[in-house]
Amino acid sequence: MSRDTFYKFVDTDSDAVVARLVSAYENMTGRTLRPADPDRLFISWVASVIVQERVDQNYVGNQNLPSRAEGENLDALGEWIYDIKRLAAQPSKCTVRFNISAAQSTSIAIPQGTRVTDASGDLIWYTTEDAVIPIGSLYADVMVQCETAGDIGNGYVAGQINTLVDVDNILYFSSCANIDTASGGANEATDEQYYELMREGLDSYSTAGPVGAYIYWAKTVSANIADVKPIQPRLTDVQTVPLYTDSDGYKHAFIAGEHLLPDSLEVRENSTSEPAIHGIDYSYIYDDQLLNIEIKSDGALAALNTVHITIECIKAGYVYLYALMNDGTLADATVKAAIRDACNQDTVRPLTDFVAVEDAETVSYNINLTYWIDRNSTKSLADIQADVTAAVNEFVAWQSGKIGRDINPSYLEWLLKDTGVKRVAIVSPAFTELRNGDDHTVPQVAQIGTISVVNGGFEDE
Repeated sequence: MSRDTFYKFVDTDSDAVVARLVSAYENMTGRTLRPADPDRLFISWVASVIVQERVDQNYVGNQNLPSRAEGENLDALGEWIYDIKRLAAQPSKCTVRFNISAAQSTSIAIPQGTRVTDASGDLIWYTTEDAVIPIGSLYADVMVQCETAGDIGNGYVAGQINTLVDVDNILYFSSCANIDTASGGANEATDEQYYELMREGLDSYSTAGPVGAYIYWAKTVSANIADVKPIQPRLTDVQTVPLYTDSDGYKHAFIAGEHLLPDSLEVRENSTSEPAIHGIDYSYIYDDQLLNIEIKSDGALAALNTVHITIECIKAGYVYLYALMNDGTLADATVKAAIRDACNQDTVRPLTDFVAVEDAETVSYNINLTYWIDRNSTKSLADIQADVTAAVNEFVAWQSGKIGRDINPSYLEWLLKDTGVKRVAIVSPAFTELRNGDDHTVPQVAQIGTISVVNGGFEDE
C-alpha cells in the first residue's frame, strides 16, 4: 500500500456544499437566491467553514491509519499498535590508533571519552571505553564514536581523524589516526522506513526462525539498511568414505543426512581424478535420510576400497544473513557485527540456529548508451540532458536497491523514454539474471562499474 495515498472519509467539494445549503435555504424561505444576494454570500462563507472542517476531519482520519500517518502521529501508532519505536539516528564508529613517543615501563591510560577530530574540526569522536597502551608497546587501538548522530560521520577514510582534542588525557602522546573508515552512522528513520519496519515487525513475535523475523531484527540495527536476505545455506560436503561388501559381493558406500542433494553427487577415485559416470560406474538410492551408493562390478571403481565423495547439502540449523545498504553497497564490518548481535539474542533466534552475516556476491555492470533528441522537441537541450542524467542515476539506485534484482536494461529504457528523448541505443548492460538466494546459494547484487552516456544529437521525427 502506498503511503502517498490520502483517503477521503468525507466529501470536500465546496460546490456541492454550497448547492446543498442554497437548496435548503430556498426550501425553508421560499425565496430564490441570486448570485449577488447577501444571503448567498453568507452561505458561501458558511460553506467554506464547513469544507475546512471536513478537510480537518479527513486529515485526522488519515492520521489514525499507520499507512498514512506522519511524524509524531505515526510514532504514537507504531508504539501503540506494534510496540515498535522509530529507529533513532545512529552515530558512526571507527577504530583510532593512539601512539606514544616511546615505550614505557608502565601502561599508559586512554580514558573513556577521550576526544579526537579531523583536520577541519567539523566533527568530534570520543572513545567508548577505557583503554591502555600496554607496557613496552607504542600504541593501542580504541573504538571511537561520533558525537553527532547520523550519516554525516560516515566515509572518513583511514588517516583523516588524526587530531587529539583532549591533549592532557594521554601521557607521552605523539600521534593518532583512524585505521579504518568511519561507518555505521544513520539518520533517523523516515516515515516510509518506519512504516515498513512496522509491517515487517509482525513476523518478529515468533522465535521459530521465520524469514520475516530475521529481516525485521536485522533492520532494527540501522535505517540505512535497504534489504536483508536470510537463507539456509547450501554447502558442499567432501569426504573419503570406505566401501563395504554385501553378501552378494556388491560394494557400497553410505552417507547419512536429511538434507542431501543427490543430484549433485560426484564419485571419484581420489580428489584429483575425473568423476565416475553415474549409471555406468555406480548408482545410488536416497531413502530415509541415507544415501546408498552401489559400485558397479564392471565399472571404473570396482577395484577400490574407498571412494572420494562430493555432494551438496542444505545446512540444517544454519542461517546466513546478507544485508544491502540504501546506497547500494554491501554492509560493512561494523554493520554486519551489529546485525549479528541483534539476530543472535536468545529472544530472537531459535536455540538451534547458528546465525552468521555474510557478503552477497557482487555482479558488476556498465552503462553504455547513446540517445537522440527530436529536432522539434519543445523541451530545451539542457533540460533533456539533465533529465537523462537523473534517469540514469535513478536506474543505478534502483538496480542496486534489492538483493537478487536482475540487471534489467528495459527499465533503464523506460526511464529514459520519460525524459523526452526520441530514441535510445543501449549497448550495455545486457539483461542478466541474478541469484536471490531462494536456491540456498549465495545471493547476488548488481554493482555499477563505468557509465558512458552519449548525446547523439538531433533527429527528424
